[in-house]
Amino acid sequence: MAKLTRWKIPLAVGALGVLVVAFLAFRPDKLFVDDTVDESLEDAFASIQPTDSNSPAASPTTAPPAVDGGPVVGSTTSTTENTGPRMVATGPFSGIGHRASGTATVYERDGRFVLRFEDDTDIQNGPDLYVWVLPTDAYTGGVPDGYLDLGKLKGNVGGQNYELPPEFDPAVHRAVLVWCLRFDVPFATAPLA
Repeated sequence: MAKLTRWKIPLAVGALGVLVVAFLAFRPDKLFVDDTVDESLEDAFASIQPTDSNSPAASPTTAPPAVDGGPVVGSTTSTTENTGPRMVATGPFSGIGHRASGTATVYERDGRFVLRFEDDTDIQNGPDLYVWVLPTDAYTGGVPDGYLDLGKLKGNVGGQNYELPPEFDPAVHRAVLVWCLRFDVPFATAPLA
């Protein structure tokens, strides 16, 4: 009987270790805990340097109108001045098997694009969530092809900014997807119109 008791302690420690590793791998607590972010739109464009006065982009320009007659944020008289970003596209979040609300907006300033999850963003949290921009008008199911990976979701609640890569094209990339990489499932999507 003493021999059987000697094995119980290592087995219990081993089982506890397996439970801890499983918890850390799957992070079920993320479903119930919010990660709040509070970035401003100004933060997204704070690192933009004025363009070289000899470059063609530095000549005075007039900002093109915003999509669907939406507001232009700031004013544009010359790209050598600190001009405000303009809204290019926007759309509401909806959940895919998870709770989601809020707004995703693409802004442009001096040829640089930023995807912003507005302050009203509230997406159900989960483990290993990523932000993808899709080359389509809407998410249609499964793992999408040709998406732009913007990295890990900074937080599931609040305003946050994601710099869009040079290959981003607002005429092609027309939807945002929050994807759980660990379980290969979608959490939320927003069309960009």
